[in-house]
Amino acid sequence: MPKIVDHDKRREDISLKAAAIFLEVGYKNIGMRQLCEQLGMSKSAVYYYYKSKDELFRAATEAIVNFDAEVLAQRPNSQNATPQQRVENFLLIFQQMAPRYFQEMQLVADYIEVIGKKNIANDPSMLLANQKYISLLSNYVSAEHSTPLYTLILGLLNHQIMIGKPLTEEYISAMIINYLH
Repeated sequence: MPKIVDHDKRREDISLKAAAIFLEVGYKNIGMRQLCEQLGMSKSAVYYYYKSKDELFRAATEAIVNFDAEVLAQRPNSQNATPQQRVENFLLIFQQMAPRYFQEMQLVADYIEVIGKKNIANDPSMLLANQKYISLLSNYVSAEHSTPLYTLILGLLNHQIMIGKPLTEEYISAMIINYLH
């Protein structure tokens, strides 16, 4: 009897594993052959799902954002949430991103070095990540202030790195309250 493969699930699994590899190794320091080896798959198997390293990188980017969004699946959206629940939603997004943020910024810098600074604004992976996080903040925190909230969350994540210790929930909450009135 032939093996039944859930191709959507397989694509998702590959992209999440690839995201972890990109975070560990970087973008420019790994080719498709090495990616396949680290994924434990043949090149033909990976190419069945993804036509190129760039396509796999975009899928990995989307997989990470979708992973972050899962924490909000049972939470009220911004239209139905109380101000406190919207703050909690922001904190959940922040807490999802925080553990890997430093590695992500290293990966982003590595990726930008490859694509060039002048191409950032139109790069599919960069656009995808920015749009998805802004949408997440719009849907769960504030549609009106989603772009400044994205700037705030990135700033808070950088602040946390620069001071070398976690920011308190009270501090983060005080920062976001300004956008929820």
